Amino acid sequence: MPNRFLHYGGSKYILNREGEARLQRVLETVYGSDVNHQWFTLYPDSPTPCSLLIAPGVPISVETEYEIGDDITAQR
Repeated sequence: MPNRFLHYGGSKYILNREGEARLQRVLETVYGSDVNHQWFTLYPDSPTPCSLLIAPGVPISVETEYEIGDDITAQR
C-alpha cells in the first residue's frame, strides 16, 4: 500500500485514509461555499494534534509515495 503525505508550509505530514477524508470535506467546505478559511486538525486524537489553516492561496498538496512491489494498477 502506498504512503500518502500532506505537504503544507514546507513540512510533510503522514496522511491516513481517515485524515484524507476529513481533509477532503474541509476543502469542499472552503472552496465550495462562502467560508473563506477553516482550521483542520490533522491528528485529532494525538497529544500533538497539528492544526493547519486551509484557505484559498495557502499552498497544500497530497503526495503518493509508492514502494517497490506496490501494484500501482490496483490503485486506479
